[in-house]
Amino acid sequence: MLKPFFQNRLPLWLRALFRRKPAGDTASKGALQVSDLPPLEQILNRPDSLPESCRRFFLPVPIEDEELLVGRDEQLGELKKIFNHWQDGRPTSVALVGPQGCGKTSLINCFEHRQTQKERILRCEIDKRLWSEELVLEFFCRLFQIHPPLDNVEKLIPRLMEAKPQFIMIEGGHNLLLRIIGGRKAAETFLYTVLCTRRRHFWLLTCRRLPWNNMDRHVNASHYFSHVMALDSLTEDSLRDALRLRLEKCGLQAAFCRSKAECEQQQQPGAHEQDEKEDVFYRSVFANSGRNVYAALYYLLLCSRYEPNAQSLLLYPPDNLDMAFVTQMDHSQLLTLAELAGHGLLSAKEHNQIFRTAERQSEMIFTYFEQLKLIQSIDNQSGSGEKVYDLSPIVHHAVTAALEQLNLIY
Repeated sequence: MLKPFFQNRLPLWLRALFRRKPAGDTASKGALQVSDLPPLEQILNRPDSLPESCRRFFLPVPIEDEELLVGRDEQLGELKKIFNHWQDGRPTSVALVGPQGCGKTSLINCFEHRQTQKERILRCEIDKRLWSEELVLEFFCRLFQIHPPLDNVEKLIPRLMEAKPQFIMIEGGHNLLLRIIGGRKAAETFLYTVLCTRRRHFWLLTCRRLPWNNMDRHVNASHYFSHVMALDSLTEDSLRDALRLRLEKCGLQAAFCRSKAECEQQQQPGAHEQDEKEDVFYRSVFANSGRNVYAALYYLLLCSRYEPNAQSLLLYPPDNLDMAFVTQMDHSQLLTLAELAGHGLLSAKEHNQIFRTAERQSEMIFTYFEQLKLIQSIDNQSGSGEKVYDLSPIVHHAVTAALEQLNLIY
């Protein structure tokens, strides 16, 4: 504990960090702590982890084709109808909007796999913030290989209308808007370009739900698309079917245990109790993951034990994840989490621009959250070496649920 004399000499924002109780002080006894969750690489390196031949079925990465896709037939059919509208000559564009980890990339991977004229597909990701009109123009010129780059949107649009018709799939729509003074102009330029060229090209943009809600409030993003398609998280039944399918495809016999202790005894559970134990396992995984596919697969890997002699996989239910400490954070910390959720990604520099804080304060708060394992750093693709931060997909649903209860996001 800091002595009062020294504590009073610290800035208010730094004093708030030291005043706050550590996460463990408010946790329920026996609950699973965020700080105790190992990284995925550590789980895969355990002696009892899955063999290499089975891992592809359980890694929390987007699905490449329909082999493991469950519960999305209706959405694939809807995308086909929308695509047919464009082929019939109608001005058509679609925004695919859903929460982090709901399977947007998996869905468009499968939709792309169904296309017969793959040479007409342009696919890319907005991998850095397009915070200015100049960056938006650079993005489109790079996408359509226009040299030299154009310096205004009035020149850009005729060039795009002259290009051969393309099916353009763009991920990372959350990087279109930075909520600062002047930040909306770049997003409006991007959306206006899509609006003006959607008869010539079929645009499909994916965006996380909370950043899309922000864009809709600030720049009326929905008005620029002929179709806004909401992609919700899988239902519990569909997610259970998806996890069961992966267990079936991997070729291992799955057995469910009552607890980690029972699993570590290396005894095959009795068959008569399997249905009940399986139900407890899935309910515990869904409670911790919030039906986020990434998080659900993480817990499946975390709470499994491979038995090479029996060629089987023992699974046990995870303890309840304790996230109560989030609501007890300082107000400035909660606002940072809210802006992070609302932007999808943030760098310390962008945090500094939004809150007009000292540069060191922005770096400090992100370092603190990273140590709590609430966020993770991602390399910035701009080559600047600047880190960008994202809410950890393992706790994303729990953090955003807490922020919604506090009316900090909606």
